[in-house]
Amino acid sequence: MIPPVAAIAASPSPSPSPIPQIAHVVTSDRGRESAARAARTTYVVTADQIARDGDRTVADVLDTVPGVNVVRYGAFGALTAVGIRGSSSQQVLVLVDGLPVAGAQINDINLEEYSVAGVDRIEVVEGGGSTLYGSGSVGGIVNIVTAAPPNRSGALASAGSFGQSSYALTTPYLSFAHTYAANDYSVLGAPNRANAQARLTAIAARYSRAAGAFDLSLSGSLNDALAGSPGELGSFSPTSEAANVARNLRLEVSRRGARSETTLQLGASSATLAYTCDTPADAHCPNSFPTPSPSMTSNPPYAQLLDDRRLAASLRTTSGDDRERIVYGVDFARGTARVDPGTGGGSPFAADDAPLFYSYAEAAAYGQAQWFWQGGSEIYAGLRAERDGAVGGAYSPSLGGILALSQALQLRVNAGTAFRAPTAEELYYPGFSNPHLQPERERVGDATFVLSRPWGEARFGWFTLSGSNLIVSPPPTYVPQNVERASIQGFLLSLQARTFYHCTASLDVTNIYRAQDLATAARIPGRGPVFAATLGLRYESPENRRFDGFKIAVRAAGAQEVPDPFLSPRYAVYQPAPFADVQAYVGYRITRSLVLGLRGENLGDDRYAMYAGFPMPGRSVSIELRSR
Repeated sequence: MIPPVAAIAASPSPSPSPIPQIAHVVTSDRGRESAARAARTTYVVTADQIARDGDRTVADVLDTVPGVNVVRYGAFGALTAVGIRGSSSQQVLVLVDGLPVAGAQINDINLEEYSVAGVDRIEVVEGGGSTLYGSGSVGGIVNIVTAAPPNRSGALASAGSFGQSSYALTTPYLSFAHTYAANDYSVLGAPNRANAQARLTAIAARYSRAAGAFDLSLSGSLNDALAGSPGELGSFSPTSEAANVARNLRLEVSRRGARSETTLQLGASSATLAYTCDTPADAHCPNSFPTPSPSMTSNPPYAQLLDDRRLAASLRTTSGDDRERIVYGVDFARGTARVDPGTGGGSPFAADDAPLFYSYAEAAAYGQAQWFWQGGSEIYAGLRAERDGAVGGAYSPSLGGILALSQALQLRVNAGTAFRAPTAEELYYPGFSNPHLQPERERVGDATFVLSRPWGEARFGWFTLSGSNLIVSPPPTYVPQNVERASIQGFLLSLQARTFYHCTASLDVTNIYRAQDLATAARIPGRGPVFAATLGLRYESPENRRFDGFKIAVRAAGAQEVPDPFLSPRYAVYQPAPFADVQAYVGYRITRSLVLGLRGENLGDDRYAMYAGFPMPGRSVSIELRSR
């Protein structure tokens, strides 16, 4: 896949042809705003790019966004963690149409199980966003923006290696997608990967209309995923299975005036994770033990249910002109999380099988002002006051802007504080929790030079995150704990060439040179590779040609963590390995609106495991037929 459009330059699309120009973004400053005014680093991936790259899930889309670390626990359908600029996945706030989705309280916002069906674009804001979005946005924000009803229908069908097939249908009001993968590939030392299959079914709908001075939209989505859990190498489970269901329903009413816009959003969402394993028949259940608890007379099947249900409301107003812009508003949320210890012999920590129900509430008020000058310079300042129930709250100020050093060179700077309240699972999950956790308190900042020249665009940036009580879950016990003082720092380099004879080339490099527990001087686990790079070349032919074009991308990442020599060999399996992945696409236009495509992934046949013990497939190919 080729890196997506970067919406941080004066020309928001560094490849304005043939990729459609992104004139506005809605996530950076929490309202429809010119991309040229977004001081926070913001990347946008459009529906057209998603279709051309063959992405099936939101995790696929994020794979090559600069600064984003996607860690996959196996092939399609497996658990996927997403971090931004050295953050953990719990520090990345996931929104659908600007409202947070349920699942964070049970650590179950798995973006591999969010289909791209009905998605118009995905906006990724990197760096702390606590002033505008509150707890959980320490590392950044992923906003899944749904599509307005298209004027025509479209379809896709594909089949590929390892028993994978996909089909999708888009109509003016409804989108549907289904993907299934047998994942029947062998790995060294374990030729039969029983119970590795996965499927994802998604439905999305949206209805919009204007009523006088008001714009109304009602949208909803359902993502239903089922995946077998084969376990680690040498310990494959033939019966364990995880089922995820994510439901989202949103109502938005906005009134646009001459210089202002007021928006009311109401949302209801839920996330359910059900895990089962036939313990008597399966000695390798990931959550079972060699012998049952002494208090048990049998070792019955294991079943577990985690659930997060959330109601949210947001009211905000944006106003301004070419010289200034103000956004202010209030956010409210209430929810209940169920943390289920499981039944039977699945956990020796479950003396009884009674689930725990944890209620949470959030209330916040925020405001941000921006001032603009001729030449492209600007400054912004903001403040948020938030209370997250009994776990505490914070005041989160921020300050930043754009300094136009010349007509071609800009410096974009952001600084602020961030916080994150511990989740219900981190506090109360049996055997893997810590009820004494304190909220995270961090300082975040970044500085990025943006150079726009006739040949393209170059960006070079530095970012930092430091503070107290950073929540980590280190191996081998994975019990969460607070790091008293921590520091994460790194550099980003991105080069994007202008389109030349319908060709575009790009290079992105991320270096997280520091992710340190300052008390022990040890590297904090799970914060991404020290180095990651993506090199891409894309050709998109003119509309009147039969040849649709091609792309090739090489993605490489170094070791995620430094191995600990004091850990036993058993736990060495948890060290994410370096890898190199080569992907390619070539397409042919059967008709003006019908394309036949051939895709290849991992063409170098690197049998890597981003999370050791859960190996990725080797070389694979797929063929697809899609409408344009």
